[in-house]
Amino acid sequence: MRPAAPGIHTHVVERAPRDWGELLAADPAAGGAHRPGVWAAFTSASAALESRVVVVEEQGRTIGGAALVIEQRAGFRWLHALPMLLPAAPVALPGRHAEVDLAVARAFDALARQEGIVGGEWSLHRAGGPVVSEDALAAIAGESRWFESAVVDLQGGPEGALKRMERKHRQALAHARRQRLAFSEEPAALEAAYALHVTQSRAWGGHRPLPLELSRRLLADAPDGPLARLFTLRDTQGVLSSALAIDGPHDLFVWWSGTHPDGRRRQAFTLLLWQIIEWAAAHGRMRVDLGASTGLSLVATFKHALGARGERFAVRWLDDRYAPAHARMLAKLQRYARARRPQGERA
Repeated sequence: MRPAAPGIHTHVVERAPRDWGELLAADPAAGGAHRPGVWAAFTSASAALESRVVVVEEQGRTIGGAALVIEQRAGFRWLHALPMLLPAAPVALPGRHAEVDLAVARAFDALARQEGIVGGEWSLHRAGGPVVSEDALAAIAGESRWFESAVVDLQGGPEGALKRMERKHRQALAHARRQRLAFSEEPAALEAAYALHVTQSRAWGGHRPLPLELSRRLLADAPDGPLARLFTLRDTQGVLSSALAIDGPHDLFVWWSGTHPDGRRRQAFTLLLWQIIEWAAAHGRMRVDLGASTGLSLVATFKHALGARGERFAVRWLDDRYAPAHARMLAKLQRYARARRPQGERA
């Protein structure tokens, strides 16, 4: 493993540095999960969580960094970067990603040792940016598994994405448009949208709906604009389809969705996603990240048919080598429980 670059220093702090916003603006791969308000939403929704930021500096200047959340339950601690497998690849100034990735990985590993963590995960999707190196992955104790996210590139505008869409989905889109369904950004519809999500997700083996309170906090007003946006598609009877997307400086990340059975028959979800794509393009976003669909092959096929490209990324599942001896049985039970849920492919 190569040594750290000379002059680079890392610090683990409780809050993002003052120039964090400038860093996000400078990194085209920065996403909504890199916004400090998202980490605060997790910690305010659960007393078991506390956030940290690894800041990478060179001669007193921030060149990159990454956030993590530490979970504490019954005296045991886990490291999540980030919870719910939100993308947490480090952000960096142009041309500095490789150095920053390695520095952050080493800082994560040192923190895991210091805290005696039982386990955790590091999700390393960097949409539209360089892949995190094997050196960085190997610097933090654990095992790498591979996922694939579906990303719609908007740099050529929505017209380019429409050309990539499969013919039958263009036909479905045209059919759904003729029904005059109403699309809007509608945060007040959270409860109705969440109910659709929970009902639909019951059919997904191993899936756990995200906490409602977390979504409520993400939709709350923030000084730098909404952290998340709730989009709905309605007919005269109510919400047919909905999706919550985390909003970033360069992209939208569609985190969860739900569609009424009647909406699925009417191709409402196809229209909803396409209108989200159009909204993102109109508001200057470079891409829409439709997320991974591990274990849901039909969902993955549907996303690619919409014109999305697949981007493979690693998740580093942290092991228990730094945990106290009495905690390792808990780690073993956790691995057993996780084995029943999608956890990616081995390299």
